[in-house]
Amino acid sequence: MRTDGKRRNMTSLDIDMGNTRTKWRLDRSVGALPSPQLPDLNVAPSRVRVATVLRNRDVLARTIADRYGVRPEFATTAHELAGVQCGYANPDRLGVDRWLAVVAAWRCCAGPAIVISVGTAATADFVDANGRHEGGHIAPGLRLLRVALDRETADVRAKGWIRPCTLPGTDTEAAVASGTFLMLLAFAEAAVKGFAARHGYGAEVFLTGGDADLLAERLSVPVRCEPHLVLDGLEIALP
Repeated sequence: MRTDGKRRNMTSLDIDMGNTRTKWRLDRSVGALPSPQLPDLNVAPSRVRVATVLRNRDVLARTIADRYGVRPEFATTAHELAGVQCGYANPDRLGVDRWLAVVAAWRCCAGPAIVISVGTAATADFVDANGRHEGGHIAPGLRLLRVALDRETADVRAKGWIRPCTLPGTDTEAAVASGTFLMLLAFAEAAVKGFAARHGYGAEVFLTGGDADLLAERLSVPVRCEPHLVLDGLEIALP
C-alpha cells in the first residue's frame, strides 16, 4: 500500500520525442518543442517516461539524467499490451509511437479503431474488434511531400507554408498545397474504407499529429482528434 501511495504522489514528466517535434506533459501542463530539445521545468519530476523513435537513446538518457536528476524509463513495443496484440511478427520493428497510440485508442473505445497520425510521416494503423493490430500504412506527410517536389522537379518551388485546401491552385504554391493535401486526404479516406471492406464493419477513427486538425476538417467520416495519444499510451505502458 505504501508503494501505491508513493506512485500516486510521483510527478511524472512524459515525453514523446519524434523526428521533428517533442511533445511533453507534466501533470496538467503540456507543450511541444523541436526535437531533441527538452522542456525547462519549474518542478523537478520524480519520474521521466519516454517514447522515442530516435536511435540515440543512450545519449538521450544521459541528457535527461543530467537535466532532471532522474534516470528515464523508455517504453518499447510489446507482443501484447492492455488487450492489444501487435500485428508485427517482430514487434521491435514497429515504432513505439505508433504502438502506444494504437493501445491508447483501443483503451478509449474498447472496440475496433483506426489511428491516423499526420506529422512528418503519415501513418494509419488498425485494430479489429478482437484487439488484434493488423499493421498499417506509412506515407510521407504534407511537408515531406512538398520537399520532394521542391527537390525533384524543375520550376516547382513551394515557398513558405500555405494552408492546404481542396480547391485548384491558381499559382504554383497554391497548386502544390492543394495537390499534396488531396494526397493526404485520399490516404486517410482509403485507409478507413479499406478497414470496412476487410471486416464488414466500421471503426472509430482517431487523428493525431501536427496536421490532424487540417485533416479533420475535410474527412467524410466522424473522427476524434487526440493530440496526446502517444503520451496516453505511455501511461499505460509504464504505469
